[in-house]
Amino acid sequence: MKGVSTYLCLVSAASGLGACSSSPSDPPVPDMPSFAVDVEPIFAAHCTRCHGEGGTLNAAPNPDGSPNTVGQPSICYLTMYDDAGDCSVDGGVISASCKRGAHYCGTGVGSPPESYIGTYAIALPQDEGGMPPKPWPPLAAHDKEVIKAWLQNPIP
Repeated sequence: MKGVSTYLCLVSAASGLGACSSSPSDPPVPDMPSFAVDVEPIFAAHCTRCHGEGGTLNAAPNPDGSPNTVGQPSICYLTMYDDAGDCSVDGGVISASCKRGAHYCGTGVGSPPESYIGTYAIALPQDEGGMPPKPWPPLAAHDKEVIKAWLQNPIP
């Protein structure tokens, strides 16, 4: 009997430790996150200074105000869900008025299909081109989980 109670105490302790590993300040990751409610606030805090602030793609300065060495992005206006402008392809060329929104950048493009957001915000570490670029702080694990859940079904 002593062995059973020791086992139960160990299981309880292990369960308690597992529960303590998540931050109590982090809300649960929504089952079906939406861009407007769950993802856009993450992008606003970490991404839009370069990806769409003021309606443009910007070479934002480093946190200390010095110029960044990354330059300005060439795609992904993360201030908006849908594309804006003329994004039709004419002879392999897209109009300069095209602004690709978060939906486009979150869904697979190319061959094989890859998501820009999934690649640059989730998969790549900052040292290998992941976003946001250094010296900006990386996305928190909870923010990455919310974005990953949204990428499964990128709803507005």
